[in-house]
Amino acid sequence: MVNISTMSGIRIKPWNRVDSPVYSLATSHQGKGNLNICSYVTPISMKPKGFIIGVYKDTKTLANLEANPVGLLNYLAEDQAKHVKLLGKKTGFNVDKIAQLKQDVEFVSDGLFRIKGAIAVVHLRFRERMDCGDHWAWFAEVDSYENLREAPPLTLSELKRLKIILA
Repeated sequence: MVNISTMSGIRIKPWNRVDSPVYSLATSHQGKGNLNICSYVTPISMKPKGFIIGVYKDTKTLANLEANPVGLLNYLAEDQAKHVKLLGKKTGFNVDKIAQLKQDVEFVSDGLFRIKGAIAVVHLRFRERMDCGDHWAWFAEVDSYENLREAPPLTLSELKRLKIILA
């Protein structure tokens, strides 16, 4: 296959051209909560309302979902970019992210935590998954949701601008 992006002088990969919102997925097992960063999140169904969420393999989030298939999707605001280094670049196997966040999180239910200042939260029940290489693509049904505030959403372009992730 010819690499058209190289021929045209455009170096960005097609899957990095669309700006995506950034979320944090709260999961738990035996009352022990964890949070991660998710950017592979897509609404997929109206009835039942559902999302497809990509979850990295061999992570605390995956272990929690396999044991307790519920989660709380936190839709992050732009002013919450500071959380990405902890939630996205550290593993819940080695770091207690809830303890690290201290007053920036609040317990909701089922061992799940909401990040204070999130734009919205969606309580999900994870139903089915498909092997997609380094991720599992999970279908999750919406149990409930809550809009919390109006604010600019955190996006991948903002993380690139802040040099938290590479361009």
